[in-house]
Amino acid sequence: MFLYITKLYNTETANIKNKQTIKSLTDSNLLENLESVMIMAPQIWIMITKEITSLQHQIVKHLVLLRKERSYRKEKNRALIAGYKLISECSSLITHLFLEIGTPVPPSVRAPEIVYVTPEILKKITGLENPEPVAAEISLPELGSLEGKQRILALDGISDPGNLGTLIRSALALGWQGVFITANSTDPFNEKAVRAAKGASFRMPLQIGTHEELLALIARNKMQAIVADTGGKPLSSLKVHAPLLLILGNESHGVSQEIKDRCAAIKIPMDQMESLNVASAGAILMHTFRIAAP
Repeated sequence: MFLYITKLYNTETANIKNKQTIKSLTDSNLLENLESVMIMAPQIWIMITKEITSLQHQIVKHLVLLRKERSYRKEKNRALIAGYKLISECSSLITHLFLEIGTPVPPSVRAPEIVYVTPEILKKITGLENPEPVAAEISLPELGSLEGKQRILALDGISDPGNLGTLIRSALALGWQGVFITANSTDPFNEKAVRAAKGASFRMPLQIGTHEELLALIARNKMQAIVADTGGKPLSSLKVHAPLLLILGNESHGVSQEIKDRCAAIKIPMDQMESLNVASAGAILMHTFRIAAP
């Protein structure tokens, strides 16, 4: 049974097995200011709630740093997400749920701690002018293994978080099985990248590593490695086969020379334009190669 307790102070989140345990906790004064209890299912879960109204609160400063600083996210192993849909999809990773005062807890979300905040605080922590009335601090997911995958997308030096998030989303939608992100790319858990990925960052196996690690992955798995490059051969001239790794490069400079020298280079033929946005080009190539190398 889920046991939701509002205004529960000076305690840690606890899983409680039965009503006798609840009674003993109550008798020992561990539970204070118990205002409402609702029994709902076969396991009991206590949710701690609190309220923050100051923009200068340490938790607010912590959340802003999570949103803005890659090194801080890595140090804390945490990220900030916002919006009902994304939070519902990441429910198992939530450590703290932040709700605008007066907003009910979403029925699909379970969090150890609920924090009610003002609209001004939600704007500050999310960086959005009109945020949905819900945000969450989550544990970063463990990075997945890409060994043995048949179709992998590699992103080398992608600097725009919107492009990176969109490419992860497209890869998931088009049936690719993992994404390798070089360390000189933007962080996939940057708040703009997470928004652009629409939840794909938490469902697609991701690996972050060096150029050497990428080349080693290609060699170990005997992959056909293809680079998208404006100086490459026409797309139709190349026969592709699985296992396949497609590499997309930095928006201005393309794929690093070290990687380009070890791979076949292709380009998308086009009229009246020299190039496409990397996210658009990536979607075209992933769709084409999925059909050519199912």
